[in-house]
Amino acid sequence: MASKSRTAAGLAAGVLMLLTWAHAASRPPAEARPSLRDVAFAREAGEVETAGTERCMLFHARFGGSRAQLVRVTRDGIRNYVVMDVGRRDPSMRSLRSRWLTATYGEAEHIWLGDFTSAEAALAAAAQLCPPARRCLPQESGCSRPADSSTSAQIFFGSTGMTGASGM
Repeated sequence: MASKSRTAAGLAAGVLMLLTWAHAASRPPAEARPSLRDVAFAREAGEVETAGTERCMLFHARFGGSRAQLVRVTRDGIRNYVVMDVGRRDPSMRSLRSRWLTATYGEAEHIWLGDFTSAEAALAAAAQLCPPARRCLPQESGCSRPADSSTSAQIFFGSTGMTGASGM
């Protein structure tokens, strides 16, 4: 009886291994598969190309840290590409950044475009999405810096001001 159960277990293991191998062989190699960041960036780049003459702005918010996130916020028909410096993965900092986005851009939808190893890399990606020909000039209608550019500390403590973040 033990012999039959070992044979059945061996056969099941063999079939499982064969199915696993077939699945792995049918998928492209890992280096050929784009990362989630690349997929989001490509989708965003495609949207920008089809958007025609849609105006855009770059904005850099500094929360401390060596990494950066790129977020798109469309406000008054203008796409704002916001690069946010981020530090360690702290849930309270995520909440703080989210509150800053809401305080600065209102209830506009915030679309995450990716994590980057540095603010410079995120700014380079944002510059590709918002080429100079489409960038708003501060004196253009609707293209001014957000009215309430409060710092993260001011938002945390409930006061407002115009320091801590810079438009580009």
